[in-house]
Amino acid sequence: QSVATTAEAAPTKGDVVVLMGNAAGTATLNTDFKFYISRDGGTTWTQATLTDQGDQAGGKIIATAHNVDISGQPSGTSMKWKITTHNQASTKDTRVHAVSLGWS
Repeated sequence: QSVATTAEAAPTKGDVVVLMGNAAGTATLNTDFKFYISRDGGTTWTQATLTDQGDQAGGKIIATAHNVDISGQPSGTSMKWKITTHNQASTKDTRVHAVSLGWS
């Protein structure tokens, strides 16, 4: 989970870019690897539906979600993201290398 960043006004949409990798096995986006956005400091979360945008050198995967509707959350300007991993084991090990969160 990230630290909060203050938006100038209460956003209604979020955008994310994640650089991730599979150290073992293959994680399925939105099942084994989930991304969430909050505009109220982490009290309320909206799951973003990630899309695989292709591989980068070294086997890293670029995953994105654009125009994620966060307008149903309580109004706020304290922006946070969090990632959860599921079904991890010695045969499935997912790593996060970079995260970018934007909003409007």
